[in-house]
Amino acid sequence: MKKTMISLIASSLLAPAFALSAYAADFVRPMPTHPIQAGPTLLGGEQPVICSPLVAKNLEAIKAEAKTVKALDPDMVEVRADYWDFIEDTDKAIEALQAIRNAIGDTPILLTVRVAEERGFKKVDQKAKFDFYKKAAALKLPNLIDVELVYGAKTIKELKKDLNGIPVVVAYHDLKGTPSSKELAEIMKKEIDAGGDVAKIVVKPNSQADVLQFLNGTLEFRNQNPRYPVIASASGQEGRITRLAGGLFGIDLTFASGVKGSNPWQMPVETVQKINNVIYPVAKK
Repeated sequence: MKKTMISLIASSLLAPAFALSAYAADFVRPMPTHPIQAGPTLLGGEQPVICSPLVAKNLEAIKAEAKTVKALDPDMVEVRADYWDFIEDTDKAIEALQAIRNAIGDTPILLTVRVAEERGFKKVDQKAKFDFYKKAAALKLPNLIDVELVYGAKTIKELKKDLNGIPVVVAYHDLKGTPSSKELAEIMKKEIDAGGDVAKIVVKPNSQADVLQFLNGTLEFRNQNPRYPVIASASGQEGRITRLAGGLFGIDLTFASGVKGSNPWQMPVETVQKINNVIYPVAKK
């Protein structure tokens, strides 16, 4: 199995040759059968979506960051509202989200208030978080909404009823290690069973072997559950390759830094745009 994974990674390094050949149009990465259209962006298309987090804390900085990131032309932005000084004030939070929407136009928004236990910036009251999500959804400001698997299927499904049909990303973060490939696929299946329209998983590899294990797990999930888009990455220096070549293993979105990343291992938007065009030779429409 490891030899197969190494072979697949090696194939990604040969992608420039494919891109220059007459056979470039024949290259297709593993994609979901039911991609999600988020504004002008297709989550699950020929190239992985490049998503840039917004992590400013006060309203003026939020507006400035949104304007700067918009100019970088990412496919999507992740609004990390857990960074906001006023996140538990629903009216002020909606005002900030509306300001972001005004600044970025039709660029899709993935709205996230990450729990502190899974690398959130700070603790946020659950009721305040869910009230914000519901009001934002009613106003149709975000294109996707993130909620953690830790809340459990019952809570997630109840919340989803009040999200105005906006697709839900169900997320899981292992900040210490990398589950087995089988466990990774099982966790993502639990995310879908809990109401997720998109499965998200982030792990912490402690060796190169862990990286191969992680990529094998995302590919295993894709093969077993071909319908659903996947957001996934491996943190740290060892995991950086997953932010570039992960699309070859069923990963449909990669995070890249704009003004500042939400993870120190995220690479700049411009860098990932260039690499995407090398590794995934079929150009985006």
